[in-house]
Amino acid sequence: MADTGSLLPEWLDMTFMGHGHCYLWRSDLLALHAISDTLIAAAYFTIPLALYVLLHKRKDIEFEWMFLLFALFIFCCGVTHLMAVYNIWNGAYYLSGFLKALTAVVSLITAALVWPLIPRAMALPRPAQLQAVNMELQSEIVNRNQIEQNLEKARFALERQIEELTLTKQRLEDEIEQRSRLEKQQRHQTRALERSNEDLEQFAFIASHDLREPLRKLMAFTQMLMTGKYGELNEKGEQFVRYIREAAERMDALLNSLLSYSRISSSDEDHEELSMHRIVEDACRDLQLRIEESRATIKVGDLCWVRGDPAQLRQLMQNLIGNSLKYCSPDTPPVIEIAAQPSSLPGRCEVTVTDNGIGFDAAYKDQIFDVFKRLHGRGDYEGTGIGLAICRKIVERHGGSILADGEEGKGACFRFDLPLAAGPGESA
Repeated sequence: MADTGSLLPEWLDMTFMGHGHCYLWRSDLLALHAISDTLIAAAYFTIPLALYVLLHKRKDIEFEWMFLLFALFIFCCGVTHLMAVYNIWNGAYYLSGFLKALTAVVSLITAALVWPLIPRAMALPRPAQLQAVNMELQSEIVNRNQIEQNLEKARFALERQIEELTLTKQRLEDEIEQRSRLEKQQRHQTRALERSNEDLEQFAFIASHDLREPLRKLMAFTQMLMTGKYGELNEKGEQFVRYIREAAERMDALLNSLLSYSRISSSDEDHEELSMHRIVEDACRDLQLRIEESRATIKVGDLCWVRGDPAQLRQLMQNLIGNSLKYCSPDTPPVIEIAAQPSSLPGRCEVTVTDNGIGFDAAYKDQIFDVFKRLHGRGDYEGTGIGLAICRKIVERHGGSILADGEEGKGACFRFDLPLAAGPGESA
């Protein structure tokens, strides 16, 4: 076996005849093979260049090593074709065989690595799939952009809501602070009212004892003077004594009214379920003599059951009916109508007392409930001016309100509401 040193000169031996002898140096045949191998080699050389450009521009391409190996294989093939052109005129067959052997090795390696690569290449998505995925991605991008816009709008809306909530919170805090001040003021007013009630009770005690005692003596002594047992009085003296007695009687009536007004006080514990029919009957019984004297007609409609203080509600109806009897027309017998219906307020009953009396100017409809307020002179109609004030206080003690409507010469109507109660056999 020859060593490497002896083989190298043989491989570079150029003494062999070229392929042109096989072609009989025919020019057409020589040109055919030479041009064909040259074009093939040129085409082979452009392929690795194209692969290089592709790899250079697409850094993210997969299987880069396979492209490089394939480019080497194509390049070796091109070299063998150039070697074939060279051997037409020269006989470098050892060098040609070496290049073919190198090409064979590269080809075998490429072929060996291509087959395992086929399943992985098959797993790669197709262009249509990539296009579909790309469209889905584009749609998702559009959706995400829309979602981002919606989120941005929601963020702005949320910020506005936060600002509104902050303003609302500030208003609520201000309102709470204001209510706290009002509650504090109300507590002060309540304590002042309690002190006023205590003073009123003290006044009632004084009026019932200290003031009425000298009145009783004054009325008793004037009565004794009017009997004539202690000397005869001339006409002027009798008139003065009569004036004194009338003033004392008016003072006594006034004190009685003030005592009635000051003693109106009740709580829910004092209330019970009452029939308004029964209350009206009791009030009419107390006023029976005045009703007969004035030839009055009392018309009682359907009345309801209420919850309240029986003595106060009886005084309420007695004062209202008595007011209608007092302020009746001189030439017309009084007709008094009493009716009731459910109020627009839940759990309340509205009662009306209507008469055909002299009425009053509507401009005074709020003032007639004031203490000592009189629309007529004492000489025309008797009274102390406290009766309707007592009515308002009783109604307010029962959580309601009282209103008056009237017209001069056409009568008056009093309307008030009381707590509604269930009648016998009904559930509350």
